[in-house]
Amino acid sequence: MSKMVRSIFISTLAFFVSSCRIGAPGKAQEAVSPKREKLNSEPAMPVSKSEPEAQAEPNIQWSPDQRQSQSGYHYLLGEMLFQRGNMRDASTMISSAYALDATPFLGARAIIAKAEADSLEEATKEAERLVLLYPRDKDAKVLYAQLLVRKGKFSEASIQLESVIKSQPKEELPYVMLIELYARAGSRSKARDCARKLTKIRPQSPVGWSMMARLNLLDGDKKGMLASASRAYKLQPSPDNAILYALALELSGKAKEALVVYEVAYKSADSSEKITSKLVDLYRQVGDLEEALRVLSDLQRSSGVSPSVGIEIQRVAILWELKRDDEALGILERLSKGDQRLELVATLLGYAYERVKRPDDAFSSYSKVPKEFPLYKEVGVRRCLILKEQGKLDEADALIKNYLSQSDPGWEFFVLAAEVASASGRSDQAIEQARAGSVRYPEQTRFLFLVAAYQEKAGKFQEAMSTIRELLKIEPDNSTALNFLGFLMVEQGEALSEAKKLIERALEIRPEDGAYLDSLGWWYFKAGDIVKAEELLLRAIKVSPDEGVIMEHLGEVAIKRGDGAAAVSWFEKAIQQKLEPRDRERIQGRLEGARRKK
Repeated sequence: MSKMVRSIFISTLAFFVSSCRIGAPGKAQEAVSPKREKLNSEPAMPVSKSEPEAQAEPNIQWSPDQRQSQSGYHYLLGEMLFQRGNMRDASTMISSAYALDATPFLGARAIIAKAEADSLEEATKEAERLVLLYPRDKDAKVLYAQLLVRKGKFSEASIQLESVIKSQPKEELPYVMLIELYARAGSRSKARDCARKLTKIRPQSPVGWSMMARLNLLDGDKKGMLASASRAYKLQPSPDNAILYALALELSGKAKEALVVYEVAYKSADSSEKITSKLVDLYRQVGDLEEALRVLSDLQRSSGVSPSVGIEIQRVAILWELKRDDEALGILERLSKGDQRLELVATLLGYAYERVKRPDDAFSSYSKVPKEFPLYKEVGVRRCLILKEQGKLDEADALIKNYLSQSDPGWEFFVLAAEVASASGRSDQAIEQARAGSVRYPEQTRFLFLVAAYQEKAGKFQEAMSTIRELLKIEPDNSTALNFLGFLMVEQGEALSEAKKLIERALEIRPEDGAYLDSLGWWYFKAGDIVKAEELLLRAIKVSPDEGVIMEHLGEVAIKRGDGAAAVSWFEKAIQQKLEPRDRERIQGRLEGARRKK
C-alpha cells in the first residue's frame, strides 16, 4: 500500500487541543486585576495592604493558595493569547503557570502552545520529559506521540500509543492514531487488527467502524466495507459517513440505495467545492489519491457493470485534487449526455468549466440547474460572479435583482449587488445595497464592514469611521475592523495615538498579518520615525509579497531617505500588482514624479 496522506494527523492534534479546554486548575480564586499583571514569564507578587513588608521582600515564599491563584491567572492569560493566535506569548504565559503549579494538564498546554509557535523540537523534548515525570498520564503520552508523528518518528509514536492502549484500553484516540500509523507504514494487517479491537471494545464508536470500512475498501472486501460503513452511518449520519456508506452501497451493486444516501451528503453541503472536498477526504484517509483511482477502477471492473454516476463523481473529485482537470471535464461531459442526476452533473460540470477557464460554458451549464436543487442558490452566486468577472455588469445586475426578488435570496446576493454597483461607479447604490443586506441579515456583521468600505471609497471618511465604530461595538475583537479604523485615522491625521492603539490591538490578534504591519509602519512614517516605519513595512512585504500599496509605502520611505532610485523601483513593482483603479492612478503619479526627480 502507498503511504497514507500526510496531513491526517493534524485533526488528532486539534481534537486533543479542544479536549483540553477546561477551566484553570485548582479551586476558584479571587479575581486578580489585569492592570497589575505584565505579560512575561515572571509571576506578579501579590500585594497586601496588611503586609507592607511583603512588598519589600522579593524572595518571599508564596503559600500554595497564592501559587495556584497566580498560576490560574497566568493560565487564563495564556489561553486568551492562544485563542488570538499569539502562540509565542501564550507559550510563555502557560509555561509560567506550569512553573507555579506543576500539573500534567498545564505542562501539556504549555507544550501545545510551544509546538504551535514553531518550536517543535523543543516542544517534543519537553513532552518526553513530561512523560517521564507523569508515566501514568495518558494525555501526556498521546501528546508526545502526536509531536513524534509531526517529526516523522512513526515507530517511536507507535510505542507511546501502544503503551496508552495497554494501560487505558477503552480510550478511542490512541487507537485512531495507531491505526493510521500502521496503515501509513504499510502494515495493513496490524491496522485492521487494531480497528477490530477498537470496534470490539467500543462498539458504539463511529470513527472505529468508519476506519474499518476504509481498510476493507483497500482490501477489496466489499461485503466487509458495507457492513462497517452501514454501522458507522447509523451511529453518526455525518456527511463523511454518508459518502462512505453510499460508496459501499454502490460497490455492492445497490445503486438506488446509494443515491438516497448521496442525497443526504449533498444536501448537507453548501457548495460544489465542499461536495468534492468531502469526497476527496474519504480517499485521503484511505491512502494516496493515485491508489484511490486504482482501487475504484479495479472494483468497478470486478463488478462487471458500467460505471455509475456516483462512482464517476468520486473519480472526478480525485482528478480535480490531482489537477487533472481535462480528464475530469471529459467524464462530466459524458455524464451530462445521460439521464441520471442531471442537476448534480450540471452543477459539477459548470465548476469543471470554470477550472479550465471556459466561463461561457460554465454559465450555460449552471443555467440548467433547477430551483428545486439544494445548491440552486450557490449555483446562482457562481453565475453572477462569472458575469461580474467578465465585465458584464448590467447582465450581472439584472440577474442579481432576479434572485433578490425571491422570499429568502441569501445574504450573498446583497454582497454581489453592492459589488456590482461599486464596480459600475454607483457608490451610493453600493452603500444602499450593503445597508439593505445588514437590515435583512443582521447576523451577518460583514455588511457593516462593507458599508464602511464603500463609504471610504466614496470619500465619506467620517461616515466610514462611524460605521466601523458601530461594528466594533458588536465585535470589539474584529481585527480587520480595528485595523481599518486605525488606518483611516492615520490617513486623515486624526487622533494618531488612538489610531496606533487600534492597529496594535489588531496585531495582538493576528501578529503576522501583512496589512496590519503595513498600517503600523505607515503610522510610524506619519509620525516621522522612518527607521521604524521601514522595518515594519519590510516585514509586511515579506508576509504579503504581492501587495502593491505596501510597495507604494516603501517607495515613500525611500523618498524620505533621499534614495530616488529605490523609490522608482518600489513604485514600478507596485504598479505591476493588482490594484484598485484609484490606487493605480495615485501610484502612477508618484512613479512619474519620482522618475523626474531621479
